[in-house]
Amino acid sequence: MQFLKALNNFSTKRVTRLQLPNVTALSKVCKGFDGASSPLEDDQDRIKRILYLIRTGEAALLVHRDIRFITVAIGSTDLIGSGEISGILVEVERRHDHRLLPAVFKALLASYREQRLRSSLRAFLKRHASALHGHIRHFSDQSGILDADDHLEAVAADLSAAKDIYSFCLKKGIGSNILASNYGTELKLAVIRRAVKLGDAKSLRAILGWAFASATGTPIGDYYEAMLSPFEAEVPSLDVQKALMSTLVLKFGDPRIVDWPGLLGNDGEMRREACAAILRRWLSIEYLDLFIKIIEKTAEDRQFRPRKAFWLKYFEKGLISDLTLVLASDANRIARKMRGELNNAEYMKWATLNSALPNQSVLLMRLGDLVIAEWSHSGAMRFWKITDKNVPKFHNDEYFSSALRSGSLKVKVGGNFRDSIIHHDNGQWMAWARNAIEYHTGVRP
Repeated sequence: MQFLKALNNFSTKRVTRLQLPNVTALSKVCKGFDGASSPLEDDQDRIKRILYLIRTGEAALLVHRDIRFITVAIGSTDLIGSGEISGILVEVERRHDHRLLPAVFKALLASYREQRLRSSLRAFLKRHASALHGHIRHFSDQSGILDADDHLEAVAADLSAAKDIYSFCLKKGIGSNILASNYGTELKLAVIRRAVKLGDAKSLRAILGWAFASATGTPIGDYYEAMLSPFEAEVPSLDVQKALMSTLVLKFGDPRIVDWPGLLGNDGEMRREACAAILRRWLSIEYLDLFIKIIEKTAEDRQFRPRKAFWLKYFEKGLISDLTLVLASDANRIARKMRGELNNAEYMKWATLNSALPNQSVLLMRLGDLVIAEWSHSGAMRFWKITDKNVPKFHNDEYFSSALRSGSLKVKVGGNFRDSIIHHDNGQWMAWARNAIEYHTGVRP
């Protein structure tokens, strides 16, 4: 293993000049180069060793590979701060080696989200701009990255208005290596913020597809904040909502089921919850709408319009904190058909209802500490406290009808107490339901 590492570190130019009759001779040649750095030295130890020599004024003892390694490491480790960067750049400048400039440029891209780091790297590169490689100089000229911070917003504005995002990037020299860097992250976030404000759903879908094209795993929370923070006080168009919902659930998961990544800052948790609350509200209204449409398709039910009007007040105020849609076989089939007719609606999921009429459906909701099962057709409305032994759990794959009926609270219906509220045509059920919710939660829409 040590031999292979030494071979990898060996100059290919010298290999071509040597006449090596056998493996033994090659091994002897490589041993001389194996001492440049310990074969067991990991990256952290190597960084510490190099920084020590730079701090102690012995940087001249470092080989070219070490200087390039420590330069590229800028922005990827907490061991290298603004003070360490100054020492590294002094040594790079002292060597007058233009081969090190691409490493400095990579460091700029990698550390772009740190203002203090990028400022010193930018100033250094600007002094040596004429010596930069052609593709780096082209990108720098097109983007203005070496000029000032406001260049990024200008590039984002042009990119968000481009008819062909990929052709635009190719023309500007914005390659995959740049998009994969911290500079690329800042550029994507700026483009997303601008696209969200413009409110064009078609353009927004294209931009979100581009931004997450090569993303693996769960993206950083800055992305969902860029998509959702403008809508704390306003509501986007339905098409924009759907474009955002499909991407957010796909990339971050349903916020009613999984915890989203945190956000930096003292108020990071508050901002994360505010964003998650926006999507939970949108998703809940989407499921309410689907529930009502299923009732329309599966029942001679004159109650679907009053039901939607009744519940929408709670949903729009964000009072419904959790929800599961539960569908029997016919209702399930209709829901799948409806989802297939919508664009990017794969985020819509529901549970299976067993031991019920095939066209029945249930909207299981949480409002404060109260769990509510709203049944379709002639089914009634039932309530449980979240601490009750028989309270239905959310987000199961399947439910039995008995579990969504048994052990429910007795609530006041007229002059009596009953374990459910029936949706009579006279609409009196709305007052009874409103009073029951207020009694158990203190909430009135």
